[in-house]
Amino acid sequence: MKNLIYVVIFLVSSLSLAQVDFTAEASRDKIAINERLRIEFKMNVDGDNFTPPNFIGFQVVAGPSQSVSQSWINGVSSMSKSYTYVLKPNKTGKLTVQQAVMTFDGNEYKTIPQVINVTGAVETPKGPDDQSISADDSVYLVAEVSNSNPYLNEAIRVVYKIYVSNQTGITGWNELDSPKYRDFWSQNIDNRNRQVQNGTYLGQPYRYLVLREAVLYPQKTGILEIEPLTLDVQVQVPTNRRDFFGRPYTTTVSKTVSAGKREITVKNLPALGRPASFTGAVGDFDFKVETDRAQLDAGESLTASISVSGSGNLKLMALPKLKAPQSLEVYDPERKNNVTTNIYGMRGSIADSYTVVPQYGGKYVIPPVEFSYFDPTKEQYFIKNSAEMLLMVDGDAPTTAGANPVASTADETRNVIENNAQFAFIKTETQLENQTKTYFFNTLTYWSVLGGIFLILPLVLLFRGQQEKRHSDVVGNRIRTANKLSKKYLSTAKKNLGNHELFYISLEKSLHNYLKSKLRMQTAEMSKDKVTALLAERGAMEGARKEFIELLASCEFARFTPSSEASMKEDYEKAGRVLNDIDKQIKK
Repeated sequence: MKNLIYVVIFLVSSLSLAQVDFTAEASRDKIAINERLRIEFKMNVDGDNFTPPNFIGFQVVAGPSQSVSQSWINGVSSMSKSYTYVLKPNKTGKLTVQQAVMTFDGNEYKTIPQVINVTGAVETPKGPDDQSISADDSVYLVAEVSNSNPYLNEAIRVVYKIYVSNQTGITGWNELDSPKYRDFWSQNIDNRNRQVQNGTYLGQPYRYLVLREAVLYPQKTGILEIEPLTLDVQVQVPTNRRDFFGRPYTTTVSKTVSAGKREITVKNLPALGRPASFTGAVGDFDFKVETDRAQLDAGESLTASISVSGSGNLKLMALPKLKAPQSLEVYDPERKNNVTTNIYGMRGSIADSYTVVPQYGGKYVIPPVEFSYFDPTKEQYFIKNSAEMLLMVDGDAPTTAGANPVASTADETRNVIENNAQFAFIKTETQLENQTKTYFFNTLTYWSVLGGIFLILPLVLLFRGQQEKRHSDVVGNRIRTANKLSKKYLSTAKKNLGNHELFYISLEKSLHNYLKSKLRMQTAEMSKDKVTALLAERGAMEGARKEFIELLASCEFARFTPSSEASMKEDYEKAGRVLNDIDKQIKK
């Protein structure tokens, strides 16, 4: 009987130990190196001290996500607890997911190692399973270049797009590295109407957003590099946990994405057929030379204009010079630009306006002006010439001793008109100056100035002492400077109401300098909790504190989301009101 009791006790204890189930399940035992693996550690008890393996040979791209469920069926309780990871293999071959460990009722339990066979990359990688998508497969940052083999000074477009999988979402991003356009003339294009659009990437449906656009003009031949744009993106990745309605829970992971370095091979302009008048114009242009009048009197002025219009490198080219007879006085030209730049390049017109003054009467011929340019689409040079212009000037013609008046042309050598008169004209009016000397000493003015100096001297010394005291007050000077900067940046924000990026940068600087002047805080200390606490300590009301923190949040969120002009105006008016209220409320 005694032995029977021992046997029963042993069987019961063995049964209780056998009821603990702790397993590791991999979604697949064979994957490609560019695919993802989901591995789940399950237990049917509420175990403690779960310790995952170190995942040698893998990179953890998501997890752990924990799931716990408990149910009662016919009076019997059942429990399930799991830890899920999404892994990315770092190399090919046979990789082993080592044992995970947990404890229950003082006993230690381990899973069985899982062997995963990792092969070479496949063209269309799969996710870890049908329900879990990794962050690496969800977000791509792409730089689209319109032409990777342009001519020198030919416009190219660079568009940066972020593609997001339909199964995931992003909550925001931070710019880690800005693109660098070394050896390019560049201009960023302001795109205020950013909208999420549907498209495809690598043959799969994605949503995308255009983050940045720029137009570039290469200024050097050969291989030029565009340094990449790099972002830190917060990605919402679905997990295996589901809510009551069957929808998956998501977890937010951080992912660094880069558009990658792009190489542009720039071709030199062809030497064959290059006109002697070529000055670097690349594009498609019209050319015109004109004067505001063709008949005038000697000594009067006219304006001669050389203009080029069309599309191309308008801001980078040189215009041909005006050729005029040397008997005409020609002043340095004034440049007039009417150029707009969009994603397709520069378009508009540029002109050099010359002021021309004929000194003598006669007929003057302005010869044709030649302008040449290279059209990269047709890959050839074009030459355009202006018409010859005739100026009729009324007045005396230039004369030299024994010479007759002559008409000036462009081919003549300049007539140098000299004054051969040996005697100057007799002056008919005189201006006499009183040579009698007067002395300043011991006059009424002398004593008035001397007395004024003695009266002003104490005031000067007092003012100087106050200035020295003010300059020695380092903390006070910082506060006064910060207060001035706060007002300055708030004024700058008002001027930039139509510019989303500049407006919120100026507004944020205004708020930060306000905190420096009123609360004596440094930028590194400006956490929301500390700002709220210090404002409350200084006597600011709760409503004003809350609105101030909302303004700081608006400046922060403005980096990621576009804002309308109405919302910018509302934030500006709110900032002015809140700063005024806090000034009245806080203790001096």
